Amino acid sequence: MASQPIPSDRYDWHAVYRSPEFTRLADRRGRFVRASVFALLGWFAVFLTVLGAAPALAGTVVFAGMTVGFLLGLSQFVLAWLLTWRYLRMSETVFAGLEAAAVAAAGDGAVEVKR
Repeated sequence: MASQPIPSDRYDWHAVYRSPEFTRLADRRGRFVRASVFALLGWFAVFLTVLGAAPALAGTVVFAGMTVGFLLGLSQFVLAWLLTWRYLRMSETVFAGLEAAAVAAAGDGAVEVKR
């Protein structure tokens, strides 16, 4: 059953944004995203370094005509898919609980706008 949207004019969303629950959610997601970007760009830097600094190594055939450079290039896709899978798993387990706490903070009377 889908949750009902919270009316945007009923709650003080700035207060929700400043709430500890939302801050924990944003911090946790931010840490994961920063680490993922660092890992992906770091591995890409290794790939470029091998191609630029050691072209003979990159051209070495490993098996079935596949070179080290080709396999390193393919590994970028594998890493991206693994990080995506990990993010989805964390969304279902870790982030879902933090989101529920942030929504609960939005739903209590502490942040309701008084008119």
